[in-house]
Amino acid sequence: SSSSSYAEFDQEACQNELVKMFVVIGLPFHFVRHILKLWNIERTNLKKFFSEHYQRVCLSIDIWTSSQNMSFMCLTVHFVDNNWKLHKKILNFCQVTAHSGEIMAKIIELYIDSWGLRHIFSATVDNALPNDIGDQYLKNKLMSWNNLVLKGDYFHMCCCTHILNLIVNEGLKEIGDPISRIRAAVKYITSSPSRLIKFKACIEKKKIEYKTI
Repeated sequence: SSSSSYAEFDQEACQNELVKMFVVIGLPFHFVRHILKLWNIERTNLKKFFSEHYQRVCLSIDIWTSSQNMSFMCLTVHFVDNNWKLHKKILNFCQVTAHSGEIMAKIIELYIDSWGLRHIFSATVDNALPNDIGDQYLKNKLMSWNNLVLKGDYFHMCCCTHILNLIVNEGLKEIGDPISRIRAAVKYITSSPSRLIKFKACIEKKKIEYKTI
């Protein structure tokens, strides 16, 4: 079978099509301005909260490559407010040009600085060598600000979800062949009415409970 093809993302073309959509369906152009205005208000409020409160925050960093072979990074902050309510806020979502750990760390450093974050407890990343290098760079930078707990011993946190995903995938490799055989057997039986009737007769003879086949 032929492989699926994907169109290359073009930012300018996307913006042009968005303008065309506004014209076709008659949306007022201030519609976009309202969204940006709301985003600026929320960003200002969050920056104000960080500047007025000194509780520590935790970062989670997710980097992946799309089907169009474009790399993206999402930086999320997690913190507990004065009412002991847990918050999760996406600080930045952007396209990146390389998976180099130090380059990623420098981008994150710029974002951290732009948000005025100084009291950081930990950073959670996937288990990949570039992430280890990037976390070490960030750790050294935050150490120079003298703002890490216990000299940053608990700064680098591994993503438990990613670890579980790796474990499950390795387990599926071990049982992959039996699963394929079971699927092939089910397909063989259900593809023929006569075979399906004989199979149901065997089930009833052995008095085995079953759901609809």
